[in-house]
Amino acid sequence: MVCWGRKPGRLRMQTDRWRLPIWLWYAFLCIFWWGLWGFLSKIGSVTASPLQMQILFTLGMLPVAIGMLLHMRGKLDRDRVGISYGLLCGIATGLGTLGYFAALRKQNASIVTPLTGVFPILTVALAFVVLRERLNKVQMGGMLLALASIVILST
Repeated sequence: MVCWGRKPGRLRMQTDRWRLPIWLWYAFLCIFWWGLWGFLSKIGSVTASPLQMQILFTLGMLPVAIGMLLHMRGKLDRDRVGISYGLLCGIATGLGTLGYFAALRKQNASIVTPLTGVFPILTVALAFVVLRERLNKVQMGGMLLALASIVILST
C-alpha cells in the first residue's frame, strides 16, 4: 500500500502546507507598491504639475535602478534587442505616467486609477495580433467586462 507516495513502513501525516508560488508573492508586492504609487500620485498632483511629477517620478526611480545595478555588480546584458525593448518600455512608461499625472490633476483618483488600470487590454490585444497568442472564452469575457468598465467609470 502506498500513502502519499511513501512506502507503508514510513507512513507520515502530510504536513506540507499549501504555499503561494513566488510569482504570486511578486504580484502582490507589485499591487501594493503600485497602489501606494497611485495614492501618492494623487496627493502630489494637487500641488505639482504633470511635468514636474514626471520628473520627480523619474528621479525617485533612480535609487531603485542604482540598487539593482549594484546587485548585478554593474554587469548588464549587451544584447541590442533587449536594450532596445528596455528603453522603449521606459519611454512608454514615462509617457503613460505623464498622461496619468495630467488626468489626476483634472479628475478624482477613484476614477482615473481604475480607468487607467485597464491598460492590459491593449497588451492582450497586441499579444493576440502580433504574437499570435490565443485567448479562451473566459479571458475574452474578462476583456469585454474591462471594456464595459471604461464606459461605467467615465460617465
